[in-house]
Amino acid sequence: MYILYLDESGDPGSWQDQKNFVIAGVAVHESQIENIGEKLRGIQEKYFRGISVPIEFHATDIRNGKKVFRDFHPTVREEILTDVCKVVADNRFPGLIIFGAVLGIDAAQNPNQARSDVFEEVCCSLNSFLVEQHKLQHTNKALLIIDRYREDYYKQLLSTFRQNGTKYGYLGNIVDIPYFARCRETPMLQLADMSSYALYRYYEKNDDKYLKLISPRIYKTLDGKMFGLKHITKKKPCNCISCVTQKTFDKPNKPDNDDVSQLLDEEY
Repeated sequence: MYILYLDESGDPGSWQDQKNFVIAGVAVHESQIENIGEKLRGIQEKYFRGISVPIEFHATDIRNGKKVFRDFHPTVREEILTDVCKVVADNRFPGLIIFGAVLGIDAAQNPNQARSDVFEEVCCSLNSFLVEQHKLQHTNKALLIIDRYREDYYKQLLSTFRQNGTKYGYLGNIVDIPYFARCRETPMLQLADMSSYALYRYYEKNDDKYLKLISPRIYKTLDGKMFGLKHITKKKPCNCISCVTQKTFDKPNKPDNDDVSQLLDEEY
């Protein structure tokens, strides 16, 4: 079983303050959860020696020196962010995989459409990963855990995808309803927060410092397409890390839409 932990960065209802909205996170195989949690506890012991109460490593709080990070020097806060990124980077495929989608202001119509589009892309990418792994005889299903925000909305979205399908096909391998928690309740959501933050910094601020560390964990298909990250934009050309792999994939031997739809429709 894989558990995909998801978080948002940006606000699709506040385009006057930003140009991008992100949903991203980490799909962690159940066998790796305790090991990864132990690594985050090691970071806490490194910077908060002797404190047993779990510290929430929230990316914006760390970077901006808020809450428990307010007394840390900026250099130390950058070290903490790097250490959290390395927890993601050091867990090899297929134990941990990043999935995410980014929607630019040029493709935004309203907040609901923005959330629906990026959530749909993430769910489809996860489903296609599970299908590909099944074909390699590594069969798993997946469960979603999302930061506790707009809980009813995300439940309804996933229910709609199951009933009506997505633009690529039906989601056959995401089980049950999505579950919801706060970042402080599970370290895995803190890694989802870091992943969405890294993508947001890359697309919004042209800052790839954190994304460089974690990008090897973004899901790629066997032919090299970065299928775990979708950039929804009308900007052409776009040379972001996602769109560049799409260009590489756009060769005569690439599968057509029916092939992609068939991949996503499969359930095992």
